[in-house]
Amino acid sequence: MTAPFQPPRVLAWEVTRRCSLACRHCRAGAANIRYEHELTTDECRRVIDSLARTTNHEPRTPNPEPRTMIIWTGGEPMLRPDILDLVSHATSRQLRSVMAPCGMLVTEERLAALKDAGVMACSFSLDGPNAASHDAFRGVAGAYDNVTRAMRVARAIGMPFQVNVTVSALNADKLDALYDRAAELGAAKLDLFFLVPVGRGKGIADYALSDAQTRQVLDWAFAKAKAGPLAIKETCCPSAPAYWAACGGEATCGPRPCGCLGGRGFAFLSHVGDLQTCGFIDVPCGNIRDFDFDFRALAAAAVNPLGTHGTCRS
Repeated sequence: MTAPFQPPRVLAWEVTRRCSLACRHCRAGAANIRYEHELTTDECRRVIDSLARTTNHEPRTPNPEPRTMIIWTGGEPMLRPDILDLVSHATSRQLRSVMAPCGMLVTEERLAALKDAGVMACSFSLDGPNAASHDAFRGVAGAYDNVTRAMRVARAIGMPFQVNVTVSALNADKLDALYDRAAELGAAKLDLFFLVPVGRGKGIADYALSDAQTRQVLDWAFAKAKAGPLAIKETCCPSAPAYWAACGGEATCGPRPCGCLGGRGFAFLSHVGDLQTCGFIDVPCGNIRDFDFDFRALAAAAVNPLGTHGTCRS
């Protein structure tokens, strides 16, 4: 017996793979080039419409269950010339939107327009507390200045944002400085993404944290989360929930960590329409184009890496 279809609560949507950075950890090995076969504007609208239909009621009808949240990501989502129209279309279908821009294309005018279109919050990545460390990781001079400027713009227009940190041996000893910088810039949350060495990240696999280093970072995160002011989340760290429980759970460590998003109401859609459990697991469950842009049909036929059905059912 298969479980009934449930739409993903969160869909990370790589609307383009093109990116002007050259990050050392990039799962996609993204580059500043034109990628073939990316979903067109009309196809993206069909994706949005299919997501909206999965809740079985008409647009603008009050819904007691929140609709899917789309994380507009990439690559660099702001490189799509139609991104404002796509966000507006998602909002018209009562889907929620957040965005993960790298900061290079953020201006007050553009970010305000995206906010008006329905983007509720942004995430900005910061992997070093200064230009030298961040730019070395992101592969482009000026990346630090651009992302910190983008955070100031977001703060100025009242756009909530969080800071994402790719945690590795390259910056684990800089977490206090990164926390302070995020708080100073006005972030509401710090999200620690533990390095997953895929894509270009394979080249820095030796910097992935050991078990002992992971526990040290989690100890730091639990203590910081309890002390405030920033909320802290731990992502791509499957061992985090068990370690949290062993250390005393919520009473000792604060809120339960997520650990791993895959298969827990989260899905990833690639720039060419491949649906995956997670962006770091490059094994498609199927392609949305092959199922006439119908998420229900795709989910019914989804096959996981082990050859059984149901991987991408969220």
